[in-house]
Amino acid sequence: MTARLGILPPMALAESRGADPAQHGVRRKSVQFMVVLRLTSGVTGGVVALAGRAAAARPGWVTVCVVAMLAWSVLFVLVMVASGPSRWLLAGDVALVAGLCLGHRELVPDQVLQASAGTGWVDIMAGSGVFIAQFATRQPFGMAIAVFIAAVYAAGAPGLREAPVLLVVQGALAATLVGLLRREARAVDRELVERAEAEAEEKARSAARADERDQQRRLHDTVLATLTMVGTGGITRASPVLARRAAADLAVIDGLRADDLRLPRGARLDLALRAAVTAPRPGLPLLRVVEDVVPCELPREVAAAMVHSAEEALCNVARHAGTGTARLGLERTAEGAVLTIVDAGTGFDPATVPVHRRGLRESIRGRMRAVGGDARIESRPGAGTRVRLWWPGG
Repeated sequence: MTARLGILPPMALAESRGADPAQHGVRRKSVQFMVVLRLTSGVTGGVVALAGRAAAARPGWVTVCVVAMLAWSVLFVLVMVASGPSRWLLAGDVALVAGLCLGHRELVPDQVLQASAGTGWVDIMAGSGVFIAQFATRQPFGMAIAVFIAAVYAAGAPGLREAPVLLVVQGALAATLVGLLRREARAVDRELVERAEAEAEEKARSAARADERDQQRRLHDTVLATLTMVGTGGITRASPVLARRAAADLAVIDGLRADDLRLPRGARLDLALRAAVTAPRPGLPLLRVVEDVVPCELPREVAAAMVHSAEEALCNVARHAGTGTARLGLERTAEGAVLTIVDAGTGFDPATVPVHRRGLRESIRGRMRAVGGDARIESRPGAGTRVRLWWPGG
Protein backbone atom coordinates (compact mmCIF):
# COMPACT_ATOMS: atom_id res chain seq x y z
CA MET A 1 0.00 0.00 0.00
CA THR A 2 2.80 2.44 0.86
CA ALA A 3 4.54 1.88 -2.47
CA ARG A 4 1.28 2.29 -4.40
CA LEU A 5 0.69 5.65 -2.71
CA GLY A 6 4.16 6.83 -3.69
CA ILE A 7 5.70 6.87 -0.21
CA LEU A 8 9.33 5.75 -0.11
CA PRO A 9 9.85 2.46 1.78
CA PRO A 10 10.97 2.79 5.42
CA MET A 11 14.73 2.61 5.97
CA ALA A 12 14.56 -0.60 8.02
CA LEU A 13 12.45 -2.31 5.35
CA ALA A 14 14.82 -1.18 2.61
CA GLU A 15 17.81 -2.56 4.52
CA SER A 16 16.08 -5.88 5.22
CA ARG A 17 15.41 -6.29 1.49
CA GLY A 18 19.07 -5.71 0.67
CA ALA A 19 18.46 -2.31 -0.93
CA ASP A 20 20.95 -1.14 -3.52
CA PRO A 21 23.67 0.85 -1.74
CA ALA A 22 23.48 4.06 -3.77
CA GLN A 23 19.69 4.27 -3.59
CA HIS A 24 19.82 3.46 0.09
CA GLY A 25 22.32 6.29 0.55
CA VAL A 26 19.99 8.73 -1.24
CA ARG A 27 17.10 7.64 0.99
CA ARG A 28 19.22 8.12 4.09
CA LYS A 29 20.29 11.60 3.01
CA SER A 30 16.67 12.43 2.15
CA VAL A 31 15.59 11.48 5.65
CA GLN A 32 18.34 13.64 7.14
CA PHE A 33 17.30 16.57 4.93
CA MET A 34 13.62 16.24 5.91
CA VAL A 35 14.48 16.03 9.59
CA VAL A 36 16.65 19.15 9.48
CA LEU A 37 14.17 21.06 7.32
CA ARG A 38 11.14 20.29 9.48
CA LEU A 39 12.96 21.04 12.74
CA THR A 40 14.57 24.29 11.61
CA SER A 41 11.43 25.55 9.86
CA GLY A 42 9.32 24.70 12.91
CA VAL A 43 11.63 26.51 15.31
CA THR A 44 12.17 29.47 12.98
CA GLY A 45 8.46 29.73 12.24
CA GLY A 46 7.65 29.57 15.93
CA VAL A 47 10.07 32.36 16.80
CA VAL A 48 8.75 34.58 13.99
CA ALA A 49 5.14 33.83 14.94
CA LEU A 50 5.66 34.71 18.59
CA ALA A 51 7.51 37.88 17.62
CA GLY A 52 4.46 39.13 15.69
CA ARG A 53 1.85 37.54 17.98
CA ALA A 54 0.60 40.79 19.46
CA ALA A 55 -0.18 42.25 16.02
CA ALA A 56 -2.03 39.16 14.76
CA ALA A 57 -5.82 39.12 14.52
CA ARG A 58 -6.07 36.23 16.98
CA PRO A 59 -3.02 36.11 19.29
CA GLY A 60 -4.41 33.14 21.20
CA TRP A 61 -4.61 31.10 18.03
CA VAL A 62 -1.01 31.98 17.27
CA THR A 63 0.11 30.57 20.61
CA VAL A 64 -1.85 27.36 20.11
CA CYS A 65 -0.53 26.95 16.57
CA VAL A 66 3.07 27.52 17.64
CA VAL A 67 2.80 24.92 20.41
CA ALA A 68 1.20 22.44 18.03
CA MET A 69 3.78 23.21 15.34
CA LEU A 70 6.75 22.68 17.68
CA ALA A 71 5.23 19.50 19.14
CA TRP A 72 4.62 18.16 15.65
CA SER A 73 8.15 19.05 14.56
CA VAL A 74 9.62 17.05 17.44
CA LEU A 75 7.31 14.08 16.76
CA PHE A 76 8.10 14.26 13.05
CA VAL A 77 11.85 14.16 13.72
CA LEU A 78 11.61 11.23 16.16
CA VAL A 79 9.43 9.09 13.89
CA MET A 80 11.39 9.95 10.75
CA VAL A 81 14.71 9.05 12.37
CA ALA A 82 13.27 5.81 13.78
CA SER A 83 11.49 4.43 10.72
CA GLY A 84 11.74 6.86 7.81
CA PRO A 85 8.83 8.34 5.82
CA SER A 86 5.38 6.82 6.15
CA ARG A 87 1.91 7.52 4.82
CA TRP A 88 0.44 8.81 8.06
CA LEU A 89 3.49 10.93 8.88
CA LEU A 90 3.32 12.72 5.53
CA ALA A 91 -0.46 13.07 5.85
CA GLY A 92 -0.03 14.68 9.26
CA ASP A 93 2.57 17.09 7.95
CA VAL A 94 0.39 18.11 5.00
CA ALA A 95 -2.61 18.52 7.31
CA LEU A 96 -0.67 20.80 9.66
CA VAL A 97 0.61 22.96 6.80
CA ALA A 98 -2.87 23.12 5.23
CA GLY A 99 -4.41 24.17 8.54
CA LEU A 100 -1.89 26.98 8.95
CA CYS A 101 -2.50 28.14 5.37
CA LEU A 102 -6.29 28.22 5.89
CA GLY A 103 -5.87 30.30 9.03
CA HIS A 104 -3.37 32.60 7.38
CA ARG A 105 -5.43 35.79 7.85
CA GLU A 106 -5.92 35.17 11.57
CA LEU A 107 -2.33 34.17 12.35
CA VAL A 108 -0.17 36.72 10.51
CA PRO A 109 -0.16 40.52 11.13
CA ASP A 110 -1.77 42.68 8.43
CA GLN A 111 1.47 44.45 7.56
CA VAL A 112 3.08 41.08 6.83
CA LEU A 113 0.12 39.98 4.74
CA GLN A 114 0.46 43.12 2.64
CA ALA A 115 4.19 42.58 2.07
CA SER A 116 5.73 40.37 -0.58
CA ALA A 117 4.90 36.70 -0.51
CA GLY A 118 7.22 34.43 1.46
CA THR A 119 7.87 36.84 4.33
CA GLY A 120 5.53 35.32 6.95
CA TRP A 121 6.02 32.34 9.19
CA VAL A 122 3.16 30.49 7.50
CA ASP A 123 5.09 30.85 4.22
CA ILE A 124 8.07 29.18 5.91
CA MET A 125 5.95 26.21 6.95
CA ALA A 126 4.26 25.96 3.55
CA GLY A 127 7.58 25.99 1.68
CA SER A 128 9.08 23.33 3.96
CA GLY A 129 5.97 21.17 3.50
CA VAL A 130 6.35 21.35 -0.28
CA PHE A 131 10.03 20.33 -0.11
CA ILE A 132 9.37 17.49 2.34
CA ALA A 133 6.68 16.08 0.05
CA GLN A 134 9.15 15.85 -2.86
CA PHE A 135 11.74 13.97 -0.80
CA ALA A 136 9.23 11.68 0.95
CA THR A 137 7.23 10.53 -2.08
CA ARG A 138 7.59 9.49 -5.67
CA GLN A 139 6.18 11.45 -8.56
CA PRO A 140 3.53 12.49 -9.43
CA PHE A 141 2.41 12.31 -5.80
CA GLY A 142 4.97 14.89 -4.67
CA MET A 143 3.83 17.51 -7.17
CA ALA A 144 0.19 16.77 -6.41
CA ILE A 145 0.86 17.62 -2.77
CA ALA A 146 2.70 20.80 -3.80
CA VAL A 147 -0.30 21.91 -5.90
CA PHE A 148 -2.66 21.07 -3.02
CA ILE A 149 -0.65 23.17 -0.54
CA ALA A 150 -0.52 26.03 -3.03
CA ALA A 151 -4.30 25.88 -3.51
CA VAL A 152 -4.97 25.86 0.22
CA TYR A 153 -2.57 28.77 0.65
CA ALA A 154 -4.45 30.72 -2.02
CA ALA A 155 -7.74 29.98 -0.29
CA GLY A 156 -6.51 31.20 3.09
CA ALA A 157 -4.53 34.26 1.98
CA PRO A 158 -6.22 37.60 1.20
CA GLY A 159 -6.40 38.63 -2.44
CA LEU A 160 -4.32 37.47 -5.36
CA ARG A 161 -0.73 36.69 -4.36
CA GLU A 162 2.31 35.22 -6.06
CA ALA A 163 3.07 32.86 -3.17
CA PRO A 164 1.00 29.91 -4.52
CA VAL A 165 2.86 30.13 -7.83
CA LEU A 166 6.18 30.21 -6.00
CA LEU A 167 5.19 27.13 -4.01
CA VAL A 168 4.46 25.22 -7.20
CA VAL A 169 7.75 26.38 -8.72
CA GLN A 170 9.62 25.31 -5.57
CA GLY A 171 7.94 21.94 -5.75
CA ALA A 172 8.91 21.51 -9.42
CA LEU A 173 12.53 22.43 -8.74
CA ALA A 174 12.73 20.10 -5.73
CA ALA A 175 11.06 17.29 -7.70
CA THR A 176 13.58 17.72 -10.52
CA LEU A 177 16.51 17.65 -8.10
CA VAL A 178 15.22 14.57 -6.29
CA GLY A 179 14.49 12.83 -9.59
CA LEU A 180 18.04 13.42 -10.81
CA LEU A 181 19.51 12.11 -7.55
CA ARG A 182 17.39 8.96 -7.64
CA ARG A 183 18.13 8.34 -11.32
CA GLU A 184 21.87 8.65 -10.77
CA ALA A 185 21.65 6.38 -7.73
CA ARG A 186 19.88 3.73 -9.82
CA ALA A 187 22.56 4.05 -12.51
CA VAL A 188 25.32 3.64 -9.93
CA ASP A 189 23.62 0.58 -8.46
CA ARG A 190 23.26 -0.98 -11.90
CA GLU A 191 26.95 -0.38 -12.53
CA LEU A 192 27.83 -1.93 -9.15
CA VAL A 193 25.69 -4.98 -9.93
CA GLU A 194 27.26 -5.39 -13.36
CA ARG A 195 30.74 -5.04 -11.88
CA ALA A 196 29.97 -7.57 -9.14
CA GLU A 197 28.58 -10.01 -11.71
CA ALA A 198 31.67 -9.57 -13.89
CA GLU A 199 33.96 -10.16 -10.90
CA ALA A 200 31.97 -13.24 -9.90
CA GLU A 201 32.21 -14.62 -13.43
CA GLU A 202 35.94 -13.98 -13.53
CA LYS A 203 36.40 -15.68 -10.16
CA ALA A 204 34.40 -18.65 -11.40
CA ARG A 205 36.52 -18.85 -14.55
CA SER A 206 39.71 -18.54 -12.49
CA ALA A 207 38.52 -21.27 -10.13
CA ALA A 208 37.70 -23.50 -13.08
CA ARG A 209 41.11 -22.88 -14.64
CA ALA A 210 42.83 -23.53 -11.31
CA ASP A 211 40.89 -26.76 -10.86
CA GLU A 212 41.75 -27.82 -14.40
CA ARG A 213 45.45 -27.12 -13.84
CA ASP A 214 45.39 -29.04 -10.57
CA GLN A 215 43.80 -32.04 -12.25
CA GLN A 216 46.41 -31.86 -15.00
CA ARG A 217 49.14 -31.86 -12.34
CA ARG A 218 47.61 -34.89 -10.66
CA LEU A 219 47.37 -36.72 -13.99
CA HIS A 220 50.97 -35.83 -14.77
CA ASP A 221 52.11 -37.18 -11.43
CA THR A 222 50.24 -40.47 -11.89
CA VAL A 223 48.82 -41.63 -15.22
CA LEU A 224 51.29 -39.83 -17.49
CA ALA A 225 54.21 -40.97 -15.36
CA THR A 226 53.03 -44.58 -15.60
CA LEU A 227 52.57 -44.34 -19.38
CA THR A 228 56.04 -42.85 -19.69
CA MET A 229 57.55 -45.74 -17.74
CA VAL A 230 55.68 -48.23 -19.94
CA GLY A 231 56.73 -46.44 -23.10
CA THR A 232 60.40 -46.37 -22.11
CA GLY A 233 60.40 -50.00 -21.05
CA GLY A 234 60.77 -49.28 -17.34
CA ILE A 235 57.70 -51.44 -16.69
CA THR A 236 56.58 -54.31 -18.88
CA ARG A 237 52.98 -55.13 -19.56
CA ALA A 238 53.27 -58.43 -17.72
CA SER A 239 54.87 -56.89 -14.65
CA PRO A 240 52.79 -56.95 -11.44
CA VAL A 241 54.18 -53.48 -10.74
CA LEU A 242 52.09 -52.13 -13.60
CA ALA A 243 48.91 -53.44 -12.00
CA ARG A 244 49.79 -51.81 -8.69
CA ARG A 245 50.61 -48.49 -10.32
CA ALA A 246 47.41 -48.61 -12.38
CA ALA A 247 45.36 -49.26 -9.24
CA ALA A 248 47.06 -46.37 -7.47
CA ASP A 249 46.48 -44.09 -10.47
CA LEU A 250 42.80 -45.01 -10.60
CA ALA A 251 42.49 -44.19 -6.91
CA VAL A 252 43.98 -40.76 -7.57
CA ILE A 253 41.59 -40.12 -10.48
CA ASP A 254 38.64 -41.17 -8.34
CA GLY A 255 39.88 -38.89 -5.57
CA LEU A 256 39.79 -35.85 -7.85
CA ARG A 257 36.09 -35.61 -7.09
CA ALA A 258 36.73 -35.54 -3.36
CA ASP A 259 38.43 -32.98 -1.17
CA ASP A 260 42.18 -32.94 -1.79
CA LEU A 261 43.91 -35.36 0.64
CA ARG A 262 40.61 -35.42 2.56
CA LEU A 263 42.24 -33.11 5.09
CA PRO A 264 40.29 -30.86 7.48
CA ARG A 265 40.36 -27.12 7.08
CA GLY A 266 43.41 -26.89 9.33
CA ALA A 267 45.77 -29.73 8.33
CA ARG A 268 48.88 -31.06 10.06
CA LEU A 269 51.46 -30.80 7.31
CA ASP A 270 54.05 -32.86 9.23
CA LEU A 271 51.68 -35.83 9.56
CA ALA A 272 50.67 -35.65 5.90
CA LEU A 273 54.34 -35.57 4.87
CA ARG A 274 55.17 -38.65 6.94
CA ALA A 275 52.32 -40.51 5.23
CA ALA A 276 53.56 -39.40 1.81
CA VAL A 277 57.16 -40.42 2.58
CA THR A 278 56.17 -43.94 3.56
CA ALA A 279 53.72 -44.44 0.68
CA PRO A 280 54.85 -47.05 -1.91
CA ARG A 281 56.05 -45.91 -5.33
CA PRO A 282 55.40 -48.87 -7.64
CA GLY A 283 57.76 -49.13 -10.56
CA LEU A 284 60.37 -46.78 -9.05
CA PRO A 285 63.60 -47.70 -7.27
CA LEU A 286 63.41 -47.82 -3.51
CA LEU A 287 64.14 -44.49 -1.89
CA ARG A 288 65.02 -44.00 1.75
CA VAL A 289 63.89 -40.61 2.97
CA VAL A 290 65.50 -39.11 6.05
CA GLU A 291 62.92 -36.72 7.46
CA ASP A 292 63.31 -33.85 9.86
CA VAL A 293 59.90 -32.26 10.30
CA VAL A 294 58.37 -30.19 13.06
CA PRO A 295 54.68 -30.00 13.98
CA CYS A 296 53.05 -27.62 11.55
CA GLU A 297 49.39 -26.87 10.92
CA LEU A 298 48.46 -25.03 7.72
CA PRO A 299 45.30 -24.39 5.71
CA ARG A 300 44.08 -27.53 3.95
CA GLU A 301 44.80 -26.37 0.40
CA VAL A 302 48.31 -25.20 1.33
CA ALA A 303 49.18 -28.46 3.07
CA ALA A 304 47.85 -30.41 0.08
CA ALA A 305 49.94 -28.38 -2.36
CA MET A 306 53.14 -28.83 -0.33
CA VAL A 307 52.57 -32.58 0.09
CA HIS A 308 51.87 -33.18 -3.62
CA SER A 309 54.86 -31.04 -4.61
CA ALA A 310 57.07 -33.01 -2.22
CA GLU A 311 55.75 -36.29 -3.62
CA GLU A 312 56.64 -35.19 -7.15
CA ALA A 313 60.11 -34.11 -6.02
CA LEU A 314 60.72 -37.47 -4.31
CA CYS A 315 59.53 -39.36 -7.40
CA ASN A 316 61.98 -37.32 -9.49
CA VAL A 317 64.77 -38.26 -7.07
CA ALA A 318 63.89 -41.95 -7.29
CA ARG A 319 63.50 -41.81 -11.07
CA HIS A 320 66.44 -39.60 -12.13
CA ALA A 321 68.92 -38.89 -9.33
CA GLY A 322 70.64 -42.30 -9.22
CA THR A 323 70.74 -42.32 -5.44
CA GLY A 324 68.76 -44.28 -2.89
CA THR A 325 68.58 -41.55 -0.27
CA ALA A 326 66.93 -38.15 0.06
CA ARG A 327 66.47 -35.72 2.92
CA LEU A 328 63.24 -33.94 3.70
CA GLY A 329 63.12 -31.04 6.14
CA LEU A 330 60.20 -28.93 7.35
CA GLU A 331 60.64 -25.65 9.19
CA ARG A 332 57.94 -23.47 10.69
CA THR A 333 58.31 -19.75 10.02
CA ALA A 334 56.54 -16.86 11.72
CA GLU A 335 53.37 -17.27 9.63
CA GLY A 336 54.09 -20.01 7.11
CA ALA A 337 56.41 -22.94 6.45
CA VAL A 338 59.50 -23.95 4.41
CA LEU A 339 59.94 -27.48 3.06
CA THR A 340 63.16 -28.73 1.47
CA ILE A 341 63.94 -31.94 -0.41
CA VAL A 342 67.66 -32.58 -0.94
CA ASP A 343 69.53 -35.39 -2.66
CA ALA A 344 73.19 -36.01 -3.48
CA GLY A 345 72.49 -37.59 -6.85
CA THR A 346 73.66 -36.85 -10.36
CA GLY A 347 71.99 -33.45 -10.56
CA PHE A 348 70.98 -31.61 -13.73
CA ASP A 349 70.80 -28.18 -15.30
CA PRO A 350 67.27 -26.74 -14.71
CA ALA A 351 67.72 -24.39 -17.68
CA THR A 352 67.91 -27.34 -20.07
CA VAL A 353 64.58 -28.89 -19.06
CA PRO A 354 62.29 -28.84 -22.13
CA VAL A 355 59.27 -26.55 -21.99
CA HIS A 356 56.84 -29.42 -22.55
CA ARG A 357 58.03 -31.16 -19.38
CA ARG A 358 55.49 -30.23 -16.72
CA GLY A 359 57.01 -31.88 -13.64
CA LEU A 360 59.04 -28.98 -12.27
CA ARG A 361 57.05 -26.20 -13.94
CA GLU A 362 53.51 -27.26 -12.98
CA SER A 363 53.56 -30.14 -10.51
CA ILE A 364 55.94 -28.30 -8.18
CA ARG A 365 56.29 -24.60 -8.93
CA GLY A 366 52.80 -24.11 -10.40
CA ARG A 367 51.19 -25.94 -7.51
CA MET A 368 52.89 -23.76 -4.90
CA ARG A 369 52.12 -20.52 -6.70
CA ALA A 370 48.46 -21.50 -6.93
CA VAL A 371 48.18 -21.31 -3.12
CA GLY A 372 50.26 -18.17 -2.70
CA GLY A 373 53.63 -19.83 -2.18
CA ASP A 374 56.52 -20.62 -4.47
CA ALA A 375 59.27 -23.11 -5.19
CA ARG A 376 62.93 -23.01 -6.18
CA ILE A 377 64.91 -25.83 -7.76
CA GLU A 378 68.68 -25.61 -7.35
CA SER A 379 70.82 -28.20 -9.12
CA ARG A 380 73.82 -28.69 -11.37
CA PRO A 381 75.32 -31.80 -12.93
CA GLY A 382 77.22 -33.89 -10.40
CA ALA A 383 76.18 -31.76 -7.41
CA GLY A 384 72.77 -33.13 -6.46
CA THR A 385 69.47 -31.25 -6.29
CA ARG A 386 67.78 -29.06 -3.72
CA VAL A 387 64.04 -28.31 -3.99
CA ARG A 388 62.79 -25.59 -1.68
CA LEU A 389 59.05 -25.03 -1.18
CA TRP A 390 57.69 -22.20 0.90
CA TRP A 391 54.43 -20.61 1.88
CA PRO A 392 54.74 -17.20 3.53
CA GLY A 393 51.42 -17.34 5.36
CA GLY A 394 48.44 -15.00 5.19
